Amino acid sequence: MTEVSTAPKQDLEGFAYEQIKTAIVKGIYPPGYQIVEELVADQLSMSRSPVRTAIKRLQTEGFLEKRTNRRVYVALGDHQRTVNTLYIRKALEGVAAYQAAINRTEEDLEEIRRRISEMVQYYKDGDAFMQLRMGIEIHRTIYLISKNELLAQIGINALEQESVFSYRSLNNDAARADRSYHEHTAILNAIIEQKADLAEQKAREHVDRLIERVRYDDRPDASAENGLLLSL
Repeated sequence: MTEVSTAPKQDLEGFAYEQIKTAIVKGIYPPGYQIVEELVADQLSMSRSPVRTAIKRLQTEGFLEKRTNRRVYVALGDHQRTVNTLYIRKALEGVAAYQAAINRTEEDLEEIRRRISEMVQYYKDGDAFMQLRMGIEIHRTIYLISKNELLAQIGINALEQESVFSYRSLNNDAARADRSYHEHTAILNAIIEQKADLAEQKAREHVDRLIERVRYDDRPDASAENGLLLSL
């Protein structure tokens, strides 16, 4: 985590929030990890007050949870919560893809093509892990290109929460990575071509397949080693 020395209180609170959230999303603080206010403050070279405020905000957003022992931990996901989050993503990402196709600029096209290039390289390298991780960045990009700030804020939060809940079962799945590559490419190409209805359709179908996979993995006879895949 990045260190910071002095800054206005509001800036310190925002900095602490972003640093803790990033550590959670990236798995530095995995699900079930105890967040100790004093230790985090030391890591960030700041007082405990802004860290305390950041922790409370992350609790409100669902990234952290306070248990009966009054200690704070990174939230643990479960099957139903993952499915519920995916249904929210289906609605939000359909709208985001639709608006992205309408509102994308020439600068946005450069960003989209850069993402596609990165994804193609991971696909050629057979790097299933990085392909799946790349999904987060692709969806975040689509939200930002939609030019709908409120939608982006809510959607990215849901996206990141789900990635945290599924972190414990992250694994290399070549078949899932292959499908993910083709699904993401279809969404991005529709946005490039400004086919808004098609972009929305492809985005919703992508999440539908994720829901199907999560439900499949939750079958009683599914291998315990498979768990929930990172749904990107």
